[in-house]
Amino acid sequence: MRRVAIYAIGKREDRCTQHLLEELRTNAKRFVHIQWHQIYTKQIHQAQRTHEAQQAYTQALEPHLLQGWFNVALDPKGQEMDSFAFAKLLERHTKMAFFIGGAYGLEDAFLRRCDLVLSLSKLTMSHKVAKIVLVEQIFRGCSIINHHPYHK
Repeated sequence: MRRVAIYAIGKREDRCTQHLLEELRTNAKRFVHIQWHQIYTKQIHQAQRTHEAQQAYTQALEPHLLQGWFNVALDPKGQEMDSFAFAKLLERHTKMAFFIGGAYGLEDAFLRRCDLVLSLSKLTMSHKVAKIVLVEQIFRGCSIINHHPYHK
């Protein structure tokens, strides 16, 4: 069974977003086990400038860079791919960790420590929407791998 861990900077999501994320995770659970980790520390809360916020994100996320896992940072400057290329990525790696930074983005040093920096779109989207898009694409990718009709 594939395993995916998602680490996201931010406060707990509203009920509507939680419901949608849980629905997508439930749909995907026959193909992949998705763990969700919402991270919000005192340092993140107090950071008011880009550099200090990025440092706080790195301090919170760095311990979760997992040895033996394929670590993917989400960043607007990252590599773009379509759903079929994303499915191939999922197929090659049975254990993946995804990192979603806060409003100020992630430090370049953190991005370099990841195996891949991925952009979900050239469009700017809220972190809430990015989380939903990521989980939906994980389900879609697993559907493609397993020839499930969802992806059509």
